[in-house]
Amino acid sequence: MNRADETFQVSEMISRYVLGSMTESEKEELNGWLDKSPRNKLLFEELVRQEVASGKILAYGRVEWEDALKELLEQKKKLRLAGRKRRIIRLGSCAAVLLFACMGIWFYYIQTGNAPVGEGQEHKEIPKLLAGKPRATLQLASGKTVFLTSDSSRSIEPEYGVEIRQDSGVIKYQVAEVQGGKEEQYNMITVPRGGEFTLILSDGTQVWLNAETSLRYPVEFVGNERKVYLEGEAFFDVTRDKQKQFVVETEKAKVRVYGTAFNVYAYPNEDEVAATLVRGAIDLKERGAGNRIRLEPGEQGCLVGGKLAKREVDVDMYTAWITGRMVFKSIRLGDMLKHLARWYDVDIVFTEERLKEVSFTGAVKKYDDFTEVLDVIESTQVVHFRIEDRTIIVY
Repeated sequence: MNRADETFQVSEMISRYVLGSMTESEKEELNGWLDKSPRNKLLFEELVRQEVASGKILAYGRVEWEDALKELLEQKKKLRLAGRKRRIIRLGSCAAVLLFACMGIWFYYIQTGNAPVGEGQEHKEIPKLLAGKPRATLQLASGKTVFLTSDSSRSIEPEYGVEIRQDSGVIKYQVAEVQGGKEEQYNMITVPRGGEFTLILSDGTQVWLNAETSLRYPVEFVGNERKVYLEGEAFFDVTRDKQKQFVVETEKAKVRVYGTAFNVYAYPNEDEVAATLVRGAIDLKERGAGNRIRLEPGEQGCLVGGKLAKREVDVDMYTAWITGRMVFKSIRLGDMLKHLARWYDVDIVFTEERLKEVSFTGAVKKYDDFTEVLDVIESTQVVHFRIEDRTIIVY
């Protein structure tokens, strides 16, 4: 057995120990490895003691442990059948599973000098890339611009009988006085890259706005329809009103709402518009066309190239971002880094197109330092990163 295979086998054993999923035969195998040398025992103790568990291993607690480990072991089994020679290479390209126990231990094992490292290779310190935070620009109907950050609570000047108040990362509209016969007056909130914000509309509807997103909306809804205009990504929890339907309009599609919670992904520079339903009911319709689809909870509707389609999905993949997590399941590296780049406000450059096709699975705490994510991806030995200012070079 060569050193790379042995390292992988030891990493797998210890990861199973940490996760409490060892069989009796695996326990015997681990004990045999421990008895081989005092150095093995010292390494094992170092890996599982509390500070390491809370640092290098359980810091990866954002992992979907069971699914990720299952995917890795299944791929490893296939690789064994395909032949030892291509094992490490194909493991990376077929199943580079992000942020899970075995890769966490592999990464630590390499750092401690017990795994083979390429000649002249050394671990480089990567500068911190901090997560985004609540910040936005509010454009009032009067033309006034208000800059919003998370460190203030204040009242913003009332507009057309509606009170506007900021409480940290939330803007709330509340009707202070009823005025009949008035026209709708619009505000617009714009969230930059590396930002997020939450908005409570005058009807009580709550909207979570993701990075690089803008929403244009009435100060107060007038007439028989509640319509807002979205560019980017937002999660809506809509207050039910049988007299006034809620409509989200994007550049390419419309989402008609019937009192519900759902996510809309509609960046203007991307081909796909996607609506993901958590509860209630919505219609997804192409703008300027009659075709539409009705979604039920747990379904996602997509508009790509003028064609509408729907499918069942794990809604957590598309909504977890509002709870402080980012969930990825069998996603292309190119797509995953695109999402992360918006949140961390960095640019991504691939030196080879094929690297975009590497597949990853995992869950990331969105307020963690981005360099932690890069460290673990790099530990798979499939891709490497070089940071130049706020540009990530993938090679």
